[in-house]
Amino acid sequence: MSSQEGSVTQWIGSIKQGDQAAAQPLWERYFERLVRLARARLAGGKGLAADEEDVALSAFDSFFRAANAGRFPMLDDRDDLWRLLVQMTIRKAINERKRAGR
Repeated sequence: MSSQEGSVTQWIGSIKQGDQAAAQPLWERYFERLVRLARARLAGGKGLAADEEDVALSAFDSFFRAANAGRFPMLDDRDDLWRLLVQMTIRKAINERKRAGR
């Protein structure tokens, strides 16, 4: 598969059908962006057990598991995917900060 914009839609379809190989190009495309997002959300947090890479990894893991389970029927394109990954990453970062604050 190529790394052109339209390929994201194909990779999403493959992930939904259980094709684990489609995870790699999505990972390569989005992981660093999610790490930067998580870093910004975790900034200034004290006593955090997880760092920004852990948060991004957890978001991707949750995404792949849920997609394989068919939980995202309305996920169709790169815009949908990016919104979903951002939402998942932000929630994971918020949860990590809550855990550290306990």
